[in-house]
Amino acid sequence: MSAREAWKHNLPVLVGTQFLAVAAMSAVLPFIPFFVRELGVTDRAAVERWSGLIFSGPFLAAGIMSPVWGALGDRYGHKNMVSRAIIGLAVVNLGAAFVQTPLQFWVLRLFQGMITGFIPAALAITSASTPPEKLPDAMGRLSASASAGRLIGPAIGGLLAGVLPFRWIFVSVGSTIALATIAVIAFLQDPPRAAATQRASAAGNFRFAMGDWRMRAALGGLLVSMAGVSMVMPVFPLYVEDLLDEGADPAVWTGIGFAVVAGFTLLTATFIGRLSARFGLKNLLLGGLGVTAVALVAHPFAHHVPGMLFSRALMGVGVAAVQPVLYAMISRRAPQGRGGGIAGFAASASIFGFFVGPSLGGWLANGVGVRGVFWIAASILLVCALGVAAIARREGRSRVIEPVPDQLPR
Repeated sequence: MSAREAWKHNLPVLVGTQFLAVAAMSAVLPFIPFFVRELGVTDRAAVERWSGLIFSGPFLAAGIMSPVWGALGDRYGHKNMVSRAIIGLAVVNLGAAFVQTPLQFWVLRLFQGMITGFIPAALAITSASTPPEKLPDAMGRLSASASAGRLIGPAIGGLLAGVLPFRWIFVSVGSTIALATIAVIAFLQDPPRAAATQRASAAGNFRFAMGDWRMRAALGGLLVSMAGVSMVMPVFPLYVEDLLDEGADPAVWTGIGFAVVAGFTLLTATFIGRLSARFGLKNLLLGGLGVTAVALVAHPFAHHVPGMLFSRALMGVGVAAVQPVLYAMISRRAPQGRGGGIAGFAASASIFGFFVGPSLGGWLANGVGVRGVFWIAASILLVCALGVAAIARREGRSRVIEPVPDQLPR
């Protein structure tokens, strides 16, 4: 199968399985603290510490391993990497049903980050097989499927937690993912690999990425922008609590707030391909960063639920035009034979952003208050937008990130 045929065949398979994988990963998040308590931790402070470690563990491990898996995909085939990721996710969820201590659960979550990484694997095979002019549309669809998974997963997990023991939820999730593995193995096609691919390595990809200032700028922008977006996550529930009248449930409205962002991200992501064709990636990225910054600034001025929901909807629209556009820019810059490896570094930049952002947001809230964190996050997005504009001026009328010849520095 040619590369042009492969991407058309693979994209629907990847969109469907990524939705399922992200929904499964998100389904367990609402009850992690309660499962930790079930494992024998009774002190509230200890429950909070273990929950934080268990939540963040996969991000750290995945950030380290994504470039390695991307390079191995370039060498041995990206279908193998996608299969490895989804099989690993099924094994981890099934294994979680049998853990007896918080330490065992944390180690299993670390293993999840190391061995799974379905999103980076899907990103890598899409980057390696999709024609450059179709990348924004493909990345937008993948982003939409991930947003839909994040929207549906916690809702399903919360509903199941009301009727099933936690361990049976892990079994149900793991079994569902195992069934999805059949679709990946049966229908996903590996794109043709370049002859030089067998010499690609994670170290060579790193040297290429760090040796190209445009690539460094794009990777740095991805990390910083995702840190800015995620910085408000740990303080958002407290922000919602301050808005509500006595007796209202902040957990319910917090969930609605997250769902609004995911829903509008999903809706907007379906138009990314057409928007990029009309306005160009550079202008679309500038617009996404600007809208996200405005949405973050709007939060402190909202003193009632409708204002909060409007701010969340605006944030969903902006975020949809940031991450997938940066992914497309980075993928276009990657030489032939290194698409998967470079996509792995892009995934790592995003993952580390989501690892650093919430930690920094929680720490800053002690000094500047909950609403002050939104101002700082907006400032970070604004700095990213100014950086993109500065690069655009430096490049004149050329693209911010342009394709390069097939040169493979070792």
